[in-house]
Amino acid sequence: MDDFLSREVRAGPLGHYWFLTFEDKTTFLARAEACQQHIDPVYFEPTPIGGLHLTVDRIARVGASTPGQRAAIVDAARPVLHQLASFTTTIGCVTNLRGAIGFVLEPAERIYALRDLLRTATRSVLPDAAVKDSPTAPHVTIAYPKYEGLETLAATTAEGIGTPLDSVEIAVSEAVMVALERYGHSYRWNTVARLRLGTACRSQSAR
Repeated sequence: MDDFLSREVRAGPLGHYWFLTFEDKTTFLARAEACQQHIDPVYFEPTPIGGLHLTVDRIARVGASTPGQRAAIVDAARPVLHQLASFTTTIGCVTNLRGAIGFVLEPAERIYALRDLLRTATRSVLPDAAVKDSPTAPHVTIAYPKYEGLETLAATTAEGIGTPLDSVEIAVSEAVMVALERYGHSYRWNTVARLRLGTACRSQSAR
């Protein structure tokens, strides 16, 4: 550990985002938990199973949107997602994600199509929204690095895990607006709204 520089640990609100969450995906959650058993907690902090997520897009940084604007974004996204059919993604082997460890979801094009629809809704209310294009493919992180420069170790760990279970299919049937916070090396969030794909939206009051 003396050879590694500790990553800066920050805490606090980050803003509002579009997520995919996996609370009811029991097979996937079991696979993620099995993979985490092979990850050294000295170097990596496993994501709490209830905290697994896929970031689809950023809506606004903290303080850059109002409750009324977020409610308007939900209203703009509702009819668009109503016309988008649910789809299935596949999770394969574990991989290195720039020093983190996680799964890549395929086909990426389905996730990008969902992102683009949600981004259009966001920008219809916030034209200058600080949306975010990730340099990595759509993914779910199962462990975050505690130190800088762990890309090689993350890759070796991921290769060692391989594919401990058969590939898992995940049905994507909703997008979730969340208020996101950084918590140590990981994240936590509060759900603002859940928008169903292919059916009428089911949401909470935007906050």
